[in-house]
Amino acid sequence: MTDWRSTGWNCTSLSDQPSSYFFIKNVHGIPFILLLLATVFTFIVLLLAIVHWFYVWMYVAEEKRQNKLYFLLSLFPVSTMCCYIGMVSPRTSAVMSSLGVLYFLTCLFILISLIRHLFGSRDAFAAILLLDKKPIDFQSPPLCCCCSFLPKAKSTVRNLRQLEWLVLQAPVVRALIVTFNVVAIAEWREAANKYIHFSETISVASLLLAIFGVHTLARLTSDKLRDYGFMTIFRVVDTALLFFTAQQPMIFENILIRFNVLKCGPLLSAHDNARFICNFVIIMEMLLLSLLTSFMVAPSRSALFDLYGTHGRNDVQSRLTQESLLSGRETDVIVLT
Repeated sequence: MTDWRSTGWNCTSLSDQPSSYFFIKNVHGIPFILLLLATVFTFIVLLLAIVHWFYVWMYVAEEKRQNKLYFLLSLFPVSTMCCYIGMVSPRTSAVMSSLGVLYFLTCLFILISLIRHLFGSRDAFAAILLLDKKPIDFQSPPLCCCCSFLPKAKSTVRNLRQLEWLVLQAPVVRALIVTFNVVAIAEWREAANKYIHFSETISVASLLLAIFGVHTLARLTSDKLRDYGFMTIFRVVDTALLFFTAQQPMIFENILIRFNVLKCGPLLSAHDNARFICNFVIIMEMLLLSLLTSFMVAPSRSALFDLYGTHGRNDVQSRLTQESLLSGRETDVIVLT
């Protein structure tokens, strides 16, 4: 182990990290200011989460819908706490980041589950799409957005289920990777970082498949669930996932470290400094997204909050089903005498 008190600058490998106790005791200067600001921002995110949970508890009638919204609204405090713990304890930063990604991927599947809930069931979802003659378009990011030659598929129950499986596999794969990372740290200690980076690289394919699946399904619902503000929720989660997963490898490692913008410091190596600053940036971004969500998905703007107000809002789900049935086929009118 490195004797941190005898070294002036930590320009060693990524595995050479101080303990959380030593780091907090000796941090000063700009890292200390960033840590203080991160503490304040994290506290605000937690307060906003409590407010969001309260509004869901007060103004959403159905328990299943409540549970899905609780899970989605917990995305901001969970991801923020993962980054904050990674700042306070540099040794845990990689594992906390992996746990944060696991929660994000689970939220993607919760979004798909919310779609089924709002339509009533997967069968009802497929029936409405078939009656509206709306096929599954595979030109979705991040894999096939420019592939205009791809055929379109019928919006059958089987095809929708297969898209859901693309999303579901991601949290399962991520859970296995998190387990592997924990075992690697326990067994190999400082030497575990190379195995952790290898496992994270493997998980990229799983992540891309999940993003492709959720984008494809979300685009099918963009006009149907407008009153619920679903696309706003989807874009917020999608943007938050981009911030959480892409900034560290693409900006901090490939640009800032490669061109020596970020260098080693008294306590942290260049890679650890990059991760420390990236965690702070993500905390700020989660705070901004939480504030944006508070405004864009307010009870007055979203039909998800079916108990809000007394103006007699119609059941959007029933209206969507009726409109699709009427537009898709002729209706026999039976007059009872």
